[in-house]
Amino acid sequence: MEPLTNPDPDQYSKALELKFKGSNKSGKIWVFAEEGANFIIEEDLDQVLQGRLTSHRMANYISISVVYAKCNRLEQNPLWDKMREISTRMEGTPWLIGGDFNTILAHEDMVGSETNRQAEMIDFAEAIEDCRLLDPGFDGAEFTWAKNGMFERLDRLLVNEAWTNAFEATRVTNLPRVSSDHGPILARCTMPRPPSRVSAFRFQNMWVRHDGFLQLVQDIWAQPTGASGLLNLQTKLARSKKALKAWNKEVFGNIHANLQAMEEGIAQAQANFEADPTPRNRTEINKNIAEYILLFRMEEDFWRQKAALRWLADGDKNTRFYQIWVKQKRVRLRIHSIIVDGREIAEETEIRHSAVEFFRSLLAPGHPGA
Repeated sequence: MEPLTNPDPDQYSKALELKFKGSNKSGKIWVFAEEGANFIIEEDLDQVLQGRLTSHRMANYISISVVYAKCNRLEQNPLWDKMREISTRMEGTPWLIGGDFNTILAHEDMVGSETNRQAEMIDFAEAIEDCRLLDPGFDGAEFTWAKNGMFERLDRLLVNEAWTNAFEATRVTNLPRVSSDHGPILARCTMPRPPSRVSAFRFQNMWVRHDGFLQLVQDIWAQPTGASGLLNLQTKLARSKKALKAWNKEVFGNIHANLQAMEEGIAQAQANFEADPTPRNRTEINKNIAEYILLFRMEEDFWRQKAALRWLADGDKNTRFYQIWVKQKRVRLRIHSIIVDGREIAEETEIRHSAVEFFRSLLAPGHPGA
């Protein structure tokens, strides 16, 4: 922040809802941080305030250099030298340097002025190259400063290679100028995702509805292990776990996608029957619907099991939520009765469908039963 004034920093802390962490000796650079973060000043100079930022959001600290450069080329030279000096200490440490550099890097960074800035541009470019800094790019306003018909990009952020390794992405946005001839710069960094862990084995209740489940378990359990006692039991359990995971992927796959595909199959079978109402096409409808109901019950088992812990944690509230939800979200299936094996079976699928959607909603963020 570049205040160019000397009011009480507490006033700005309240407005920004951030803690004031210090300023440089000239009073032209101020630093604020959120609750739970701290900025430790390491160097306090006229043109740069250097320090390290720690936060509960990050495992390690990062280095930040806030710049407010002089306007004169000769006076800027100490800043470029200081940048080079800081960079030698930043090997392996994420480092961001940014602020008002009061110069440009290319002719495209300036409109409305014919001043020859070539020498300044070279000085700045050489300092960036020597420090091995990278420009992450930006979106938003093309120029960060405007006055009397002149527009320039004087403010920017630069990062080192360690910074690009510490964060998955850095997005820089040049915000509109509001109460100053300079526009603020917003940097947003994406933290790296934690390494994915191998998912734990979990028995799925829906498996027992499949005709091949019991035989699969029996076949695995009957295989000899060459061991006895607890080692024999451990080996059989390990084999069962491996076989069931493979069987689940092969037979069930994505049960939700399978259910949707089955619905499309029923619709196609119905269309075929309407076009050619033969007993064969009627039987095909019945077969598809029977398979659909079985798969539907399996999906209901899946969602019921997945939501069980949350359901038990607050049963009364979930019960009330479910009653209201069913009244508001009743979903009627197209088929209410089918003929299977020569006998009519009345299926009350309306509430079953609502139950599945309800269990899905329990896992969504912000639901009343969470």
